[in-house]
Amino acid sequence: MGTKEERNMEVVRKAIEAFNRQNLEEYFACHTEDATSHEVYYPEPLNLKDQAEFVPQLWHSYPDWHIETKALVAMGDSVAVENIMTATFERDFGDQKATGKSFVVREGVFFDMKDGKIQHVRVYLDRRSQEEQLGTTSLT
Repeated sequence: MGTKEERNMEVVRKAIEAFNRQNLEEYFACHTEDATSHEVYYPEPLNLKDQAEFVPQLWHSYPDWHIETKALVAMGDSVAVENIMTATFERDFGDQKATGKSFVVREGVFFDMKDGKIQHVRVYLDRRSQEEQLGTTSLT
């Protein structure tokens, strides 16, 4: 089954693959029940209930949202990932009107694992570049 680090990286890979397939059930299966995600679009981390609202809205507005993993490293219960995200803003997101424009941004994501599942996520990306490419002032 490999080392703890290899198992943790595999869980993160599975979560990213589920996200790309827009399979919320498989995505959440990779997380602990008390999982949180600190997204750049919100001042406070989102719990699973918040994510269950946010993520489907994101997929609806950006139906081609895709995450390509470029690098993945782990140490103990910590996993760090460098991704390239791409998407096209095809449908309104809340009060934000769709622009039909696409973006490409790099992101760094840090995962804290517990018992082989994702417990906490911290996402960092160049939001200004993302908004400039989309022609928006905010995604939320």
